[in-house]
Amino acid sequence: MRWRFWGMLGAMVCLGQEVSAQNAAPKDPARPPVNAVKWDSTVTIRPNENQNPSTTNASAMPVSASTQEETAASDRFNNDGSMDEFSNSYMAGGEQVWGGLDYMLWWLSPNPISGPNLVTKGNWNNPAPGAVGQRGTSQAGPAPGIDYGTFSGGKLTLGGWLDSEQSVGLEFTGFLLEQRGWGQIYQGGALPANEIFTNPTKALLPYRGREVVGQWSTASSLKQSGVQLPPINNYQLAANLQMWSADINWLANWGRTETQSFDLLFGFRQMQVQEGLTVKGQSSYYDFPNSQYTTQTGTDSVTATNGFYGGQFGGKISEQFGRVRLDVVGKLALGGTLENVRFAGNNTVNTIAGSTTNEGYVYTQKSNIGLHTAKRFAVLPEILVKLGVPVTEHLNVGLGYNFLYLSSVARTGNQLDPYINAAANPSHPIANMSNNGIWAQGVMFSAEWKY
Repeated sequence: MRWRFWGMLGAMVCLGQEVSAQNAAPKDPARPPVNAVKWDSTVTIRPNENQNPSTTNASAMPVSASTQEETAASDRFNNDGSMDEFSNSYMAGGEQVWGGLDYMLWWLSPNPISGPNLVTKGNWNNPAPGAVGQRGTSQAGPAPGIDYGTFSGGKLTLGGWLDSEQSVGLEFTGFLLEQRGWGQIYQGGALPANEIFTNPTKALLPYRGREVVGQWSTASSLKQSGVQLPPINNYQLAANLQMWSADINWLANWGRTETQSFDLLFGFRQMQVQEGLTVKGQSSYYDFPNSQYTTQTGTDSVTATNGFYGGQFGGKISEQFGRVRLDVVGKLALGGTLENVRFAGNNTVNTIAGSTTNEGYVYTQKSNIGLHTAKRFAVLPEILVKLGVPVTEHLNVGLGYNFLYLSSVARTGNQLDPYINAAANPSHPIANMSNNGIWAQGVMFSAEWKY
């Protein structure tokens, strides 16, 4: 009985081991052993000479650096060619040079006008036709200023990093706005028609037996006071404005991640503002003292050229939000503006005896005709905000907003001296050399590339 018991017990143990072996989970060939050593890229494993190369596991072979770069580059694009990871590669990629072209749609601050207005509308039969404050006189234009409307222009940007680490670079930026013109014609009748257009000035001489020094009058009323100025009844104004700028800056990268970048900039800036204003008058009237018909034409011209030169510093922040890139650039230039203002004028009188041309007209006389210069300290801040999206691997298109302000500029409308008195000391009109600021702002449609 005992040998039978031990025999049955041994058979049961053997059967249990066989069943447990059949029920055990199959080994996962992809799951490493618990004590497996991690892959070391520095170790090269050579296949066994007796092993069939065709059966060698390709995934166990080491991957070269060039293969990794090609794989990373291919990850930027989906099967359909769209860019999936382009945003990160565009920010932290290996681009060494860049450039951009922008179409600018800008607005500039209006040209302010000296005095109450350049043109008034009045009645020739009044004691002082067109005099400001007189009953029957109305403002015709263009106070308080000349609005030039919308300017078109272009902007160019070129830059590049000077080292492989992209820590130090150089960037050039320049823009040019078109020369924008403005004009207005005020048409009156032949004198002694009731309705005329004229220009208001300060009557600094007694008028009609009363002391009206400091009162607003007109060129026509001053003629009746003995001042030889034209009784204008047709008036024409014309103005133009143009602006351009260029700057060059050293770039120093302060920090960079896959989605963010911050650069400091230091450099030099130049900006030019050119403006012109022309006042033309024409009169035809009967000269009672001399019993003859007289026609008179004349022109006042003022041109202003402003050149700013100064050192500049600022910063640029770039942020990537998925496929959208945000750039914010701030600059501040400190320097000086060289202001050149030139006055020129003439008038021609036609009578039966012939024509006579004299220097000066209304706002230009011997007292101010010529070139006048001033140098003033100025500041030029600028801010740019731009959003861009990728079109190809190296090309972005975007939309931006730009604002800048130059603190010291000679605007032509404020250079006109409305005081007319040749006997004063100093004689009037004089070169005012008034100082103003000018702002410019607008939208930009941009295309930029990096390589």
